[in-house]
Amino acid sequence: MLRGVNIAIRPVKEADLDQLISAINELDSVGAFLPNVWQSEPGFRSEFEGTGFLTPSFSRFSIVNPSDQVIGLTWSFKSVPYFDAFEIGYRIFDQEDTGKGYASEALKLLCKYLFEAFQVNRLEVRVAAGNDGSEKVAQKCGFNLEGTHREAAYSKGKLYDMHCYALLRREWAANKQMQPTAESVG
Repeated sequence: MLRGVNIAIRPVKEADLDQLISAINELDSVGAFLPNVWQSEPGFRSEFEGTGFLTPSFSRFSIVNPSDQVIGLTWSFKSVPYFDAFEIGYRIFDQEDTGKGYASEALKLLCKYLFEAFQVNRLEVRVAAGNDGSEKVAQKCGFNLEGTHREAAYSKGKLYDMHCYALLRREWAANKQMQPTAESVG
């Protein structure tokens, strides 16, 4: 488990599965920008049983509050085979938990984990144009806007331009604000 000030991230536990599949499939809560595609519960459970959602090319982690209750997910995956990079993402499930810095803290913890555990040079976040909250999270965590992929994502009947943000290992290492603190969770 990686502990922050207000939240922690940890590997998904079997006890999380019911809540996670329910939250992932709550299409009204995904907002305007994430795809609204249901996941199969048997497929979700089978993937967990096979890998625990931890492989060298794809991982999911629970975002938990101090009571170890799951409040969101963060993930990483190898999106471009020839890039020395992982694409990463984050989602806080309940609207009442958004805007409190939990996604930023989870992103900082995930960056710490990935840069310390893997020999990877880049972390990338792709954010739909107009998703101001998610763009602020990326910027707050030291990610730099590198470009726009025009009409690259489809969600809820609309095509979205996607902004690509990236954080290099050397930028992360030089930026003390990116280093998460562990003070009160747990």
